[in-house]
Amino acid sequence: MAGGSGIYISWLMGAILLSIALMPIVKPPWAKIRISGFIDMFRRYWAHMIVVFSVYLWKDLLDQLDRILMANTQLDMTPYVYAIEGDIVLWIQESFQNEILSIVLTHFYVMGFMTATFASFLYPIYFDDRHMADRVSLSMFWVYILAIPFYLFFNVRVTGDHIPDMETIAYDLTPVIHNWFTRIDPFTNGMPSLHIGLPFAVWLTYVKWDEDGRWSRFRTVLMIFIWITGFTILYLGIHWIVDIIGGILVATLAVSLTEKTHSSIWSVADERLFSRRVARLIDNPRVWFRQFRRSVNSLFEPFREPSSKQTGAVIIAILVGTGTVLLWDATHQDFPVEGVEWPTYAAGSGDWLVTVQENENGTIEVISWNSETRESEILSTMNSIAGWNSTPKVSASENGFVLFDSSNLEYWAFSDKNQSFSKVVWPLDFDISDQINSPLIDVLLAENSNQEVIIVAVCNDKLLYISTSGQIEQFSAPSGPYSVAANFGPLIAVANSTSDGPVIHVSHLEQEQAAWYIPIANTTDEVLDEFLEDVFEEPIDYSNSTIVELVMEGDYIVAVVDIGPVNRTILIDLREGTQLLLSDPIWPSSSVSIGHGKVSFLQIPRYDPTIPQENRLSANDVFLHDIELNKTTQLTIDEEVDQTQPQVLISGVAWIEESEDGEIEIRIHSLEETFEPYSSVILQSAILMLIPLLVLRAFQTAREKNISLNKSDN
Repeated sequence: MAGGSGIYISWLMGAILLSIALMPIVKPPWAKIRISGFIDMFRRYWAHMIVVFSVYLWKDLLDQLDRILMANTQLDMTPYVYAIEGDIVLWIQESFQNEILSIVLTHFYVMGFMTATFASFLYPIYFDDRHMADRVSLSMFWVYILAIPFYLFFNVRVTGDHIPDMETIAYDLTPVIHNWFTRIDPFTNGMPSLHIGLPFAVWLTYVKWDEDGRWSRFRTVLMIFIWITGFTILYLGIHWIVDIIGGILVATLAVSLTEKTHSSIWSVADERLFSRRVARLIDNPRVWFRQFRRSVNSLFEPFREPSSKQTGAVIIAILVGTGTVLLWDATHQDFPVEGVEWPTYAAGSGDWLVTVQENENGTIEVISWNSETRESEILSTMNSIAGWNSTPKVSASENGFVLFDSSNLEYWAFSDKNQSFSKVVWPLDFDISDQINSPLIDVLLAENSNQEVIIVAVCNDKLLYISTSGQIEQFSAPSGPYSVAANFGPLIAVANSTSDGPVIHVSHLEQEQAAWYIPIANTTDEVLDEFLEDVFEEPIDYSNSTIVELVMEGDYIVAVVDIGPVNRTILIDLREGTQLLLSDPIWPSSSVSIGHGKVSFLQIPRYDPTIPQENRLSANDVFLHDIELNKTTQLTIDEEVDQTQPQVLISGVAWIEESEDGEIEIRIHSLEETFEPYSSVILQSAILMLIPLLVLRAFQTAREKNISLNKSDN
C-alpha cells in the first residue's frame, strides 16, 4: 500500500484498543467480558462479518471508478452546493482554528470514525445479541449501498478544495498524512457524509430495536460522537452542511430498508442455518439436493404469475443494466492509437500527433495521426539510423514538425493546415554540426512577423535561427547559457540559473524592447521542505534549483523546476505576473505540455518517500490542468502502468503507455462529449421494454390495491 501505512496502522490499532477499552462502560448491565468471547464471535457471526467488511473489498474499485468518471465527465456538483451554503463552513474554520485543535480533530476524524464503526459492529456480536447484530450489520451495509450512486454521479468536492481561503487542515497536517488521504480518498465523495451517515444509522438502529434499553449507554456515547464529528468535518475543511443532511437522510433510508429486509436475508444467511445445511448434506446428499431444488423452484414461483413487486424488480434490473452501459462508456474515454505499435518519441499540436517508432526489425518509422479523423499515415521509413547520430526526437507545431538528434534536423511542412503531412512541400535536411559547438538540446518552430516558420536550434551556448529554405537568420536572442527553451509564435523563452535561483527570459524575435525577466518563486513551505530534506538527506536550496523543462502558449509558461529531491511543475501567468504550483509539492512531476488552455504533466501519484525504495511507486500518471477553471484532474489511474510524453491536442490528450508486460502503445484521452450518441442494442432494447413494463406495473398496483380493498370490506 502506497502512502502513510505507518500512520494508518497506528490509527487502526488505536481504534481497536479504544473499542475494547470502552466495552466495560457501554456493555449491557448483566454481560460479562471474557477472552473466549472474541473467539466465539468469529465462529458465530462470520456471515455478519462478510456482510459488513465486504464494503472494503469493493471500495477501492469504486474509488477508481469515481476518479475515472470525474476525469471523463466532470460531473461536479460543488458549485451548486456552494451557491446554497456560501461561506458558512469557512466562518466555522476561521472562528475556531488553532494548531492544537487541528491536530486533535485530525486524529479524531480518522481514528474516531474507525472506533465508532468497529465498536458498533463488535459489541452486539461479542455479547451474542443476534437480534441487534442482524439489524446493525444490515444498516451499515445499506448505508454504503445507498451512497454509491451519489459518489459516482453526484460528485461534491471537499470544502477546502473549493472555497477560497478555506484550508484542508486534516489532509495537509503532515506530508505522511497527506499521502495517506490521497491514497484512499478521491476528494469528490462529499455527499453524503459517511462520517455522519454510518454512526447515525447505527444509532437509529439501536433506538428502533433496543427494546429493553440494554444499549442505552452506547447510544449516548454514539450520539456524542456524532455531534463532535459534525463539528470536526466542517472545521477540518472536508464536508459541507448539505453533506451532513445527506448522511442523515441516507442513514434513515438504510434503517428503513433494514426493517424490510432483515427477516428475508437472515432466514437464508444465518450462520446457524448454514451449519445445519452442511450437516444434512453430509448425512443424506440425495434428500439435500431434492430440498435445494425445491427451494430454487420456490424462488421462481412468483414469476409465473408476477405481481407488481416482480415487475418492479425487472424494471430496476433494466435501469441498473442501462446505467452500467453508460457507466462503462463514461469510464472508457481513452483508447489506443491505431497504426503505432512501438513508439519512442511523440509530439503533438492542434489535431496532429507525430510519433517516431522503432520497429523490432530495426527500421524506424515516422507516423502522423489525426485526432479528428482518427487516421494514421506512415510518412517516412528508415532502414537504420544512418545519417543520424541516434534515433531522432520530434518537435511539432501547427505548421509542421522537426526530427532532430544531437547535430541534425529534418523539417516537414504541409501547404494547408487541413491537409495531411503527406503533402510535403520539402523536407529540409540540415547538418548544423559546423554551426554549433555543443549538442542540440531542443528544436523549436517559431514564426517571424510575416508568420513564416523559423526553426530555432537550441544549444547550450547559443540559439541558431534557420529559415525553411536553409538560410541562417539573424534575430535577437537572450544571453546564455541555456538549459531549456520554449516558444509561442515569435516569443522565445529560455531558462537560466542565477545566484538567486532560476529565471526565465522571454524575448521577441524582432522586437528587442519586448522582453520579460521572470524569477521562479519559492513554491512551498518550511514544513514540506524539512520533510523532504529529512527523507532524502538532500538539502533544498532554491538558489541552486534549475529549470529542466519549459513549454509556452499565449500568456502562459509552464516550467518544471528541479529543487533537488523532486521536480515541481509551475504555471506562470505573464499577464498577471502570478505563479501557481500545479503538481503536488512532495510528488515528482515531469514531461509538461500546454495547448488550448490546458496543461498536461506527469506525476507519480501517492508518492511516499518514507517507505523503502523497492516498495515506492515508480509509474507516472497523466494529470490535466484546466487553466480557466483552475482545476487539475488525474486522467490515468493505474499504479502498475507507466505513462510518458503526454501531449495536449485540440480534442484530447495523448501519451505513450507501457504496460506491465512491457507492451508500448500510444493512447489518447478524448476531451470531447463524454456520452456521444451511438446505436446500442442494449440501450435501445431497454428503452423499448420500459414502456410496457411501466404500464404493466401501474395496472398490477391498481389491481392489487382494489383486491385488497375488497377483502377488507368482506
